[in-house]
Amino acid sequence: MLHPRIPLAICLAAALAAAGCVTPQDIEGLQSQLADIQRQVLQIQKQGSSKDEVAGLQTSTAEQNRNLLKAQADIQLELQSLSSMIEQLEGKLEDTNNRLAQLSQQIAATNQQIKGLRPGDSAPPPGTGGSNGGGPISGNTAADPESLYRTSYNDYLRGNYDLAILGFRQYLESFGTTDLADNAAYWIGECYYRQQRYADAIREFDSVVEQYPNSDKVASAVLRKGYAHLQLGEQSKGVVQLQNVIRRYPKSDEANLARQQLKSLGIDPAQAGG
Repeated sequence: MLHPRIPLAICLAAALAAAGCVTPQDIEGLQSQLADIQRQVLQIQKQGSSKDEVAGLQTSTAEQNRNLLKAQADIQLELQSLSSMIEQLEGKLEDTNNRLAQLSQQIAATNQQIKGLRPGDSAPPPGTGGSNGGGPISGNTAADPESLYRTSYNDYLRGNYDLAILGFRQYLESFGTTDLADNAAYWIGECYYRQQRYADAIREFDSVVEQYPNSDKVASAVLRKGYAHLQLGEQSKGVVQLQNVIRRYPKSDEANLARQQLKSLGIDPAQAGG
């Protein structure tokens, strides 16, 4: 496309030639002007092309940014879903282990009763007098702690958090020296967390750390304590707890979750030694 000034120069040259008053110098001057105009047109065309390319690049970049943000959001949702699934599976696994432990206790109690029977005696029916001097025989006595724990944990799984808290507290009062005492203390804190009673949850998680320092629930307690502080808007305290998880349990699942949480807060997990 020619510049609008080009036809005007050509017409002027033609008019001067027709009038017979044009000189070689005039023609050379017109040719020089024409060449300048052509160069200007080419420059304008190049600039227009560059602007189009820049605009196209900006549009492409904006689209890529939108796609990247969407992909990040999708990944975050998948991570949250995976974390929830893992937590549910852990809960089911613990419930299964508790059921197996209860069955083992019941079998052991039954075997003990069989060994205590004299030759020729038959096992008395439940609730009747036997070789213990007329007292009731209960094959579930040894399993009572397991039954209480399992019932309380099932209440937690069903979302009956108040009942679960009562059951776990009763377990700690009655069977505070058993192997599951630390678990019971942890699940009390988890119940409070689920109820969004974060300050109460922090208190219970602290109790797990202080009373059961060698428990396998300590890492989870510290992690959930960090989450609770974040929910209360106490970011600095929450970050400290997440960093503690990474420093103390660097290869644990809890440490991986802590790293993810720190990244979401814009904090480099490597600063915590992870």
